[in-house]
Amino acid sequence: MINEEAIFQIEAMRRQECGAYACRDYFQQQTCCEESKCQFGTLTRPSKRWSLKKSKKCKPLGPDSRQKMVTWFQQIVDHCGFDRESVLIATSYLDRFLMTKSGVPALHNKNTFQLVAMTCLYIAIKLFEPEVINPAIVSFLSENLYSEKQITEVINP
Repeated sequence: MINEEAIFQIEAMRRQECGAYACRDYFQQQTCCEESKCQFGTLTRPSKRWSLKKSKKCKPLGPDSRQKMVTWFQQIVDHCGFDRESVLIATSYLDRFLMTKSGVPALHNKNTFQLVAMTCLYIAIKLFEPEVINPAIVSFLSENLYSEKQITEVINP
């Protein structure tokens, strides 16, 4: 009886992994249309919430940008004495967001990517660490590139 239940649960988890929870390579799924509006596998217009500067070339960020942010996550977490699991959670949040259409502009704008990534770390720490980090500290860690307000607006648009 227990084996049947375990098999049923594993089958359900495998179905989920092939569906909504499937991991996708968001760097490879990007396309650009003629008007330099970068898209996520489609030629539809991005949401107005994120602005993309028009340019002649539409050059998306690559996996090295993600690696730099993960390294930065680790440095921050180690410096603050937080659990390294927060890095994994923040990276998962970042990956999941970047796989959505709302995340497309972050793949084409370094500043937006950094803001989104920092906000993912902020959320992971806020939810899973015993001490909450203040958005002002996150702003300071960005060398005041992003304001407290910008960080909280990503969470609550």
